[in-house]
Amino acid sequence: MVGGIRNATDENADERPGVGCRRRKSAGRMDFKAIRNRRGITVVELIVVTVLIGLVASLAIPRALKTTPRQEANRAARQLARDLEQVRTQAVSAKRTARMKFDVSGDFYTAFMDISDTRDGTIQEIEEEVRESRLVARGNYGGLPGVELPKTLKFGSGDASAGPLGGATSDPITLDSDQVEFNSRGMVMPLGSSGVIFLEHENDPSAVTAVTISGAGAFQAWRYIDGRWER
Repeated sequence: MVGGIRNATDENADERPGVGCRRRKSAGRMDFKAIRNRRGITVVELIVVTVLIGLVASLAIPRALKTTPRQEANRAARQLARDLEQVRTQAVSAKRTARMKFDVSGDFYTAFMDISDTRDGTIQEIEEEVRESRLVARGNYGGLPGVELPKTLKFGSGDASAGPLGGATSDPITLDSDQVEFNSRGMVMPLGSSGVIFLEHENDPSAVTAVTISGAGAFQAWRYIDGRWER
């Protein structure tokens, strides 16, 4: 450029072979250097994030898994109904008499199956009869395998003023001799008899559930909510 006037030589400088290429190469090196100088996540930062996630999970998960007294009572009632059905089904399958017996003082129940050669309904309440009943033992009481209620639950009617089908709640188990027997057809013995088993939470008397037993050998779990029984 002469006297502020760009001549043709200057105007065509960018068009000279190699000039544009060198500029593009220079720009490419600058871009690569900028990318190389960018800061990534360091190991320390990654560790800090991992620790924070672990702390949040340790606080949130136990709270999410924690069950309420009402939930614990509901779960125990449903399990009791399943155990009753299991023993009744085994009586029908084996064509023998079966008995489920409840111990209020021990918060425990177990089952027995007639194993006599004559199938006359004789039950001695021994360990071998428990095994033949097919009851899944989850505890031991008085030298016999059976089911122990969860530590926070017991046989009782809590705040319930009446049973799910009416009747008093003074006795936590309304079955004769605190036991129920099924004949080889699955019917409750004596024929036509029925009863209720109440469960309550030790720390919350309003958390009450019940299992009803009909003469035909049908079982229903109930829960007590706001002064009324619901299935």
